Amino acid sequence: MKILVVGPNSFIAKTFMNGLAPDSYTTLSVRDDGWKSFDYTTVDTIVYFAAIVHHPEITDEALHDKVNAEIPYEMAKLAKSQGLKKFIFISTMAVVGLGPKFGCVNTIDRKTPSTPVTPYGRSKKKGEDLLKSIDGLCVQLVRLPNVYGKDCPGTFYHRIEQLATFKFLPVYSTNYKFSLISVDNVAKALRKLLTIDKSDVYCPQDYPIISITDRVRNLAKTNGIEQKQFAFFAPCIWLANKMLPKKFTDNLFGGYYIDPADYPVLTD
Repeated sequence: MKILVVGPNSFIAKTFMNGLAPDSYTTLSVRDDGWKSFDYTTVDTIVYFAAIVHHPEITDEALHDKVNAEIPYEMAKLAKSQGLKKFIFISTMAVVGLGPKFGCVNTIDRKTPSTPVTPYGRSKKKGEDLLKSIDGLCVQLVRLPNVYGKDCPGTFYHRIEQLATFKFLPVYSTNYKFSLISVDNVAKALRKLLTIDKSDVYCPQDYPIISITDRVRNLAKTNGIEQKQFAFFAPCIWLANKMLPKKFTDNLFGGYYIDPADYPVLTD
């Protein structure tokens, strides 16, 4: 099998490639139009990492659509005409539009509708729909929750690392499951998908699924800190929810998880 890695500079792509034999893959950028003249007869599988992600400073929805939907669709059609067997599209749970919410746990399963609320989520959903319309090509849509690990550009897990430095931490509930995935587990799941020839939506995640507060406590312990977590009085927690950034309190005092009964974790 010969793999084409599209968008090789992403931190997820780099981790994925580190687990492959050097002669088993080649790379391609979509920063220019070189993808239009690439010889796709030389590859069996495309793994599409390239993306315009959810940066507040990028508000151009047309740019999101181009990189996250139109280019992968046109590339997949072109490659299929040259004999491509499989297209793995790195998507996001943002296509669902349902994340953690203060004071409750949202569960995502196959019955959960896709109602994306950001340009990133909307463009990825458009890309998914376009790719699914291609007949005769194995299309695997990989919806990732928050990814963490070495060189991760996101701020989410960095906040968890900061919370793990505290000796005392107020919590609301330790029972709010929260789906995350390490970059190493993303790479592991993708390598497993290389052996599966079924078009479907895949939602890999760390397993077992634990709460953010448990994750913070475990991380603190690995750093030599025996963190004491204590329950705030409910009025204090609700006041914090009003005063602190909503995204922060939703993540710390809420939860969401992908039901493994509907979506195998792919990392076990």
